[in-house]
Amino acid sequence: MLTDQDKRDFVEDGVICLRNVLSADEIAKLSGSVDRQIGALSTSPTGYDFEDIARQIWTSSDRAVSTQGATRFDMERMRDTVRADDRARPLLEDELQAGEGCFFYDVAAWKHDHGVRQVAFDSALPALVADLLDTQYLNFWEDTTFVKGPRSRQKTAFHQDLAYFRIAGDHCVIVWIPLDPACPENGVVEYVRGSHKWNEVYAPNVFISQTPIAASPEQRCPDIEGQRENYDIISFDVEPGDVIIHHVLTIHGAGGNMTDQWRRAMSFRYCGDRVRYFDRPGAIPQVGVRGDLENGDRLFSRDYPVVWPKPWPEVNLAELYRAQAMPDRTTTESRPDA
Repeated sequence: MLTDQDKRDFVEDGVICLRNVLSADEIAKLSGSVDRQIGALSTSPTGYDFEDIARQIWTSSDRAVSTQGATRFDMERMRDTVRADDRARPLLEDELQAGEGCFFYDVAAWKHDHGVRQVAFDSALPALVADLLDTQYLNFWEDTTFVKGPRSRQKTAFHQDLAYFRIAGDHCVIVWIPLDPACPENGVVEYVRGSHKWNEVYAPNVFISQTPIAASPEQRCPDIEGQRENYDIISFDVEPGDVIIHHVLTIHGAGGNMTDQWRRAMSFRYCGDRVRYFDRPGAIPQVGVRGDLENGDRLFSRDYPVVWPKPWPEVNLAELYRAQAMPDRTTTESRPDA
């Protein structure tokens, strides 16, 4: 499915868009998972509405930040870190009035959702990514859900992914999968073309602000939002079935959703041969991992399944991989026919 031009563009730009990679059935599996995640927001230990949290952080109140059922992040610490940053500012779309938009975030659906695992493990993606990375083995790292609800003002701060992950090496890509038509007006991801070749690693930020995560030793990402004219920023209008693949060092961000339609998306992260486990200071702890790797280890672990090559062509890896229990979640899997 990849052309030589695709590979050259990825090497040069750090991002490519590929059309009609996933089937309607595969998109339906992911859409169903995302809709279930949003429906469980009030009780989920891992699902957050970052737009609501941003409203709380930018007020003068010192009350505890309400996260509904989520417990993964220390939001009081995030609030204090943002407020202590003299360069922090709200990242909001000026064209929209303050309202009740939603910037939904969740993670690790593959561990409890059979449909997500089918797409991550058994679609065209693993072979395609393995070809792009020219890797002998391909490990699945994680999935993340990003949803901008209708008329959501909250932007996603420009950032680089590597320092969020507990890995060493940049032999890693992120596959962004739109589940609704996406364009600049509703928050499609924007990329700083060629930024993967800057030979820099930037501190992870808190998404709703450019403020670095406090524990990270890396330098702050440049203020791309405030100096857009100085950077080669590109985006792609995409439809469900298309995918955008970017290098783990490519800087990217997103606007709010200025339309009356939902913009749902899921991203998959895959790692190639040259990646090693590294307990990186400031990286975000993952959900539900056993943590049985040491620094320098290959990612051969139940936490990071090998999804390419398959042991035989017809094998369904999603069926072979038994669902792991998630903290505070049922061990019953979500299946399309359940």
